[in-house]
Amino acid sequence: MKLAANTFLAAALLLAGCAHAPAPSSFKAPPAVLEADGAYAFNAKDLAASRAGAVQDAERAAVARAAALYLDEETRAEKYAALEGSLLKDPHLYVARYKIISEGQDGPHYRVRLKAWVSHGRVASELRSLKLTGPAASGPKAAFVLRGTPAPAFASAFREAFARRSAAVIEEFPFAADAALAAGPEEKLVEAAAVSGADLLISASASAAAAGAGLNTGFYPSRADASVKVYDAVSGKLLFEAANQANGIDSTEAASFAKALAQAGELLAQEAASRAARVLKQETEIKIKVYGVEGLETVEKLKAQLLKLDAKGVRLDSYDAETAVFLAVPRRPDPQEFASSVLRGDSLGLEPEGAGAQEVAFSMPR
Repeated sequence: MKLAANTFLAAALLLAGCAHAPAPSSFKAPPAVLEADGAYAFNAKDLAASRAGAVQDAERAAVARAAALYLDEETRAEKYAALEGSLLKDPHLYVARYKIISEGQDGPHYRVRLKAWVSHGRVASELRSLKLTGPAASGPKAAFVLRGTPAPAFASAFREAFARRSAAVIEEFPFAADAALAAGPEEKLVEAAAVSGADLLISASASAAAAGAGLNTGFYPSRADASVKVYDAVSGKLLFEAANQANGIDSTEAASFAKALAQAGELLAQEAASRAARVLKQETEIKIKVYGVEGLETVEKLKAQLLKLDAKGVRLDSYDAETAVFLAVPRRPDPQEFASSVLRGDSLGLEPEGAGAQEVAFSMPR
């Protein structure tokens, strides 16, 4: 049964310092059983083919269930096509053996139900090699929109410098390339960013002009003026704004303008990244260990419970020797508070084992 909150907090010290990376052997876990159904077009003249097709379909379903454990829900939805073209294309490679429980014709289909011993450790390794799973903790997603005069040299330099210095990640959003939207009210851009799933909107503008006579010297000095506003896309709040100037000189006016704009972009990105670091919350990934977990179906139930918490990126990291290790990024990164929320939403009878730095542990009832 659940322990009282104060008992749990007192036990927290028992786990201090126990956080560590999964051992390499954790991806070599023995196969685990999952039941699955499969169907294939019934062919009275070739029952063997119908049966083989139904078995493959059931294997695919079993492998898909195992893969889903190691993926957070957002990744699974976005990358399902990649799964279909890899693991689910040849599911038998990830099924050590199977045992048919029932089979037979069902109208136009031949159906089977089987137990599949899924090599889930191999599934996890393949997902990692395909970069379909990885650290859930990541920086905010930012949309970058250049307003006003086109300035590709500025935009390129800003994006590159910002990427090197900020935890926020500038991603490509279709609305950001909409010239009509960029020319309209900034409020509409913020709304579009929120609808598109961006966390931040970076609204920038830049222009360049001649800074003196260059015809008599063979060089063209120039000056670029640039500004940026950074919004929290969800709330619509303006987080900060900044502006700067930069100079350039070259043998042609176009090249001089490009140099000034690029310099302005890099300098403004440095300032924006520095100021963003002071106002943005850093995400913290927490490890959830559960001991005494018997079978992948129980692992599925545990993940289903964790998905109901106020956290993102919930996924299985490893499962071996009846120990399931999950990863999640809670909204509030306090391990003890997170552990308490796990217990409040528990229906499996979890017992708290302790909490340490970015790690909490529980055990299944015996």
